Amino acid sequence: MTMLKIMVFSLAAMLGIFSSPVVAEGGAYQIELIVFLQSMPNTEVFDQASSQIKWPSDLTELSAYNKPENTTLDDSYAALVKDSTYRPILYVAWVQPGEKGLSAPVDIQSADGKLNGYLQIQHDPGLQMTVDLELNANSGDGFSKSVVYRLNEKRAVKLNEVYYLDHPKFGGIVKIAPL
Repeated sequence: MTMLKIMVFSLAAMLGIFSSPVVAEGGAYQIELIVFLQSMPNTEVFDQASSQIKWPSDLTELSAYNKPENTTLDDSYAALVKDSTYRPILYVAWVQPGEKGLSAPVDIQSADGKLNGYLQIQHDPGLQMTVDLELNANSGDGFSKSVVYRLNEKRAVKLNEVYYLDHPKFGGIVKIAPL
């Protein structure tokens, strides 16, 4: 190998050009999730009346994970609270082992039980996030049929970036950071 090729390869390796995405240092991720209702004009018709989530068999309760010492989406949460268009219904954060492959899916539920679903991360190849959430919008008047809104996304993610999950009736903000 010529000296020039060795130098180019060394520089590329230092810059991470040939490296795969990094697993969280220390083997863990801090995951934060904010879910909020949004009241914006909408012409879409929603006719889902029951859950369509395909629940993973190895679902893990959120309480099984440690809470992080600090959270980073506090300003985002505060901004949602101040804007009358949005109504936050859940803000959770946890520390999850960052093993290779598919991590355990984490059970996500609101205190009132109207929001249910899971969040799962996969590392190999790259880092991916799957979020499958359903919001039961039962009016409680006894006359209207129950409608279930579903937000189901799988996307590639980068560590320390904030992601917006969009649905006409509710949305989410997610951040995954290495520990």
